[in-house]
Order: sequence, then structure tokens, then C-alpha cells
Amino acid sequence: MKKSISKNFASMIKFQKTAAIVLMTAMVFAAGCKPEDEDVKVTTHTPQNIKTTTAVCGGDVIVSQGLDLNEFGVCWSTDSMPTVEDSHLSTWNWREPYTCIITGLKPGTKYHVRAYALSGLEYYGDDQLEYYGDDKSFTTEDNGGVGRGSFNGHDYIDLGLPSGTLWATCNVGATKPGDYGDYFAWGETHTKGVYDWSTYQYCMSSHHNITNTLTKYCNMSDYGYNGFTDTLTILLPEDDAATASWGNGWRMPTKEEWQELLDNTINTWTTHGRLFIGPNGNTLFLPTAGARMGGGGISVDYMGVYWSSSLKTERPYTAHGIGFAQEGYNMSSSFREDGLSVRAVLSARQD
Repeated sequence: MKKSISKNFASMIKFQKTAAIVLMTAMVFAAGCKPEDEDVKVTTHTPQNIKTTTAVCGGDVIVSQGLDLNEFGVCWSTDSMPTVEDSHLSTWNWREPYTCIITGLKPGTKYHVRAYALSGLEYYGDDQLEYYGDDKSFTTEDNGGVGRGSFNGHDYIDLGLPSGTLWATCNVGATKPGDYGDYFAWGETHTKGVYDWSTYQYCMSSHHNITNTLTKYCNMSDYGYNGFTDTLTILLPEDDAATASWGNGWRMPTKEEWQELLDNTINTWTTHGRLFIGPNGNTLFLPTAGARMGGGGISVDYMGVYWSSSLKTERPYTAHGIGFAQEGYNMSSSFREDGLSVRAVLSARQD
């Protein structure tokens, strides 16, 4: 069931430190260790629910009373006996067993995974002790590359949506699905140091009063500069951050395309974002990049706020988008001055 959260995600300023791209669900925690150390015993859970790009892994740890451990999680690699120097996910809930959804795996590939626990701090160098469970292996499903491809040098995924819309696997400005990428004010195509009305391209205001200040994408004279209005409700290509950054063909999704994504996928919260599972089993990950307001960031690692290309005509100083946090997800709207994330789409399958 969908949960509803505030539709003005950009106004939220709560910070929360989270781990990497992983869903940690609490179960019962008992633990593990280096074989020679009887104070810690780490057990690696058998990987489950293995798909083309995801797998559920975890572990439990038994720790002697008084022993100080400061990090727990799973690490994985295509080589045997992975360590925390390889890909890894962590959780701070050390008193209970943990379950992690590993994302971003390659289809038809064999991986090795181990649960781990750390004692000491990384910057203490030799003072950090590492404890590992047994090596477990699994092989992701092979979809033969169906639904995946690249266009203008950027990867996309076909989720099997009714419209056939193809979604980019990374945010604009990012190179990996879990990276935050760049932030853009709505209708602007470059990043900047300060995100407010005084720096907004299509506004004549130097403060927060946006009455009679908009110079483009304004359907109401009360908000247009000297009564200015136009009929533009969808970003033109020259004002679309996705098109400007990645070339023609790529663009920001419309409000309707975001709604289609929500209506036709199953999505689940992770400690670093939301994972969307399409009707064909392919997955899309959106990280909790937060937003930029003024000269700083808000809600980074706690929430994701993404633009659509659609103006909110009832309040033309805002635009539609999507927002999510652990509490839920929904269509949202934000002030056009704010710096939000951009996830690009393609209109149809690209051969």
C-alpha cells in the first residue's frame, strides 16, 4: 500500500546518516568472527531471491560481552573470499541479524559474498580488526541483455512499462546507479553554487517574493514579470537538463511518466534509496540525493527529490516531480529555484 508523505519535499530539512545502496531489515542478530578468535563468530546467510541484477544476502554475529565492534555488513566480489576492500554494504544495527538487498549486479554472473564485522576505526590502520563468515556463492539470472542498452553513451533499462518508456540507470551527472549526480533548478541546464530566486534564470526577483517576477513558463499574469504569460507547460529541449547534458533523445520525464513508474512497479525502501521492480523483472534504483537550497544541501542520505519536465500550472512558480523517504513516496512539487536531481528517459526503445 502506498504511504503518503509531505508533497513539499523540498521544505524538509531532517538529516539522517544511512549506509550505502542496501535494504537492511531487522531480524534476530547472533554473530561471527575470525576462526582463531572465539570472541566473535560471523555466519554468512545463504543468498536468496537471486534475480538478474539483485540478490538478498546477510549474516549474523555472536559477540562476547564487552567486545567493541563498530560495523557489520556483507561484502561481495566475482573473486572468492571477498573483503571490505571489495564492494560492501554496512548496517549499524549490530545487535540483530541483518538482511541486505545487493543491487547493480551483472546478469548471468557468479558472485561470492561474505558477512563481516569490524572492530576499531578505519583511520587507525593496523588497529582495525576484520572478522568474516564463510564464503557463499551465487549466480545471477541471465536475461540475455533483454531490456538493457546504451544511447549516446548512457545506459538505460526497459522496465516493461505500458508506454515503453526507457529509464536511465543513473542520475544526470552520475556514473553509477548509487551516485547522487548533479543538481539543477527547474528549467536550468547548469549546476551552480547557490540555488534561490536571486540566481534563478527565469525570474527577476532578488528575494522570496515571486509575485510578478517570472519571465518564462508562466500561465498566470499574477506571477509573470509585468504581467507576462506564455503557454509553455513542458520544458523545451534547450531548458531540459537531461537533453543539454546527454544529447537529443534524452529528456526529463513528464509528470505522467513518473506516475506511470509508480503505478506499474513494485518499489521498496533501502537505506540509500528506493528500488523499483518493473513488470518484466528489471530494476531501477533511485538514490537519496536530497536537494540543494541556497548554498547548501538538505536531506542528503535521507530523501530523494526528482524533477519532472511538467510545470505545476496551479502554482507556476513550482514544478511537478517525485519525492520519497523511508516513510513513503508520492508525486510532489517543489519551488523552481531549488536544486533537485534529474533522472533522464527515452521515449521509445533504442536499437
